[in-house]
Amino acid sequence: MSAVRPTGPLDRVAGAHDAALLAVARRGEPVARAGLADALQVTPQAISKILTRLIDRGLMEEAGSFSSGPGKPTTLYRIVPGSRRAIGLHLTRSRLHGVVADLTGRVLERHSTEVDPALGVPALIDALARTARELSRHGPGELLGVGVGMPGPVDPVGGVHLVSSSSTEAWRGASVRDLLLAELDMPVLVDHDSRAALVGESWSQPGLLDNSVLVLAEEGLGAALRLDGTIVHGAHSRAGEAGHTVVRMGGTPCDCGRRGCAQAEYLQALQDGDPELAARVLATLVLNLVRLVDVDRVVLGGRSVYAHHRVTMGALREALAQGLREEDQMHVEVLLSTRGVDLIAAGAACEVLEHEYGLPTALVGPER
Repeated sequence: MSAVRPTGPLDRVAGAHDAALLAVARRGEPVARAGLADALQVTPQAISKILTRLIDRGLMEEAGSFSSGPGKPTTLYRIVPGSRRAIGLHLTRSRLHGVVADLTGRVLERHSTEVDPALGVPALIDALARTARELSRHGPGELLGVGVGMPGPVDPVGGVHLVSSSSTEAWRGASVRDLLLAELDMPVLVDHDSRAALVGESWSQPGLLDNSVLVLAEEGLGAALRLDGTIVHGAHSRAGEAGHTVVRMGGTPCDCGRRGCAQAEYLQALQDGDPELAARVLATLVLNLVRLVDVDRVVLGGRSVYAHHRVTMGALREALAQGLREEDQMHVEVLLSTRGVDLIAAGAACEVLEHEYGLPTALVGPER
């Protein structure tokens, strides 16, 4: 048996095909070479090379064979979920929830603890590191790193929690990634909670959410966009701050200094015990996003959504049906995330997996 090669980001050229094959395999069912060749639009010979690389790395394995008539049986292949794992941490202003996930994004273990919103940065980093170390003891396979999803705008390149009106005061400007790197002997990624959530949903459902918006209702409102298969960050890493778009002129005062922001109206309606009004506010926000960026799927997640999912889903579908009734060719599917409280933590873990084994910037198509 050949030794498993050490992990690392896939080579940019070969990695495009390797990552595409892994995406097909993540759908769950064992697949034959012919099916892989058809899905990737490459030759059977190219598939053999790709499979050899991935089997050498321990990422794929044979999964039996079948006969459909005379001739050599057809060999099936499947992904090896336990070959790799990643830790995901979801930080809110009051809670830290962590998971460890396998290569398919399936959660293997969870750990939660309360967090003081006034917690200083050193104590915050200590809490993140302790949770990561606890989770690192669980699950098989090579541990790739730690992903952190947190509220407020985040610079995913520098791993810095940016200053905004929604930021927790004690964490503003904190270099979370670099500080956590100093505590942990493993790679660290830090991102906005809603972007992490969308990566997690996309990783577990390859190709389904290539043009989608995820709306997150936790302690505020946020959104993330994937357009033409690419997560959108924006020029200032603030794409998706949809909670501070105005839905009611002269409405409820918001922390950002304006009135009638979707987040302020939504939270006020819930505080007043009116989940129907809150659902309509959320539906207005989603309809605006659909009109603006032209997506075909909307994913809803977050504790507030789960608590009022029936009224929320109803209001959203009604708003889209009414708002798009003149658009005969537009079809928008509304989905409720099934990850529950693991949504953001699992997404942060999947960001690590995507960084290592997602599609690099290269075309996938017939080899020359």
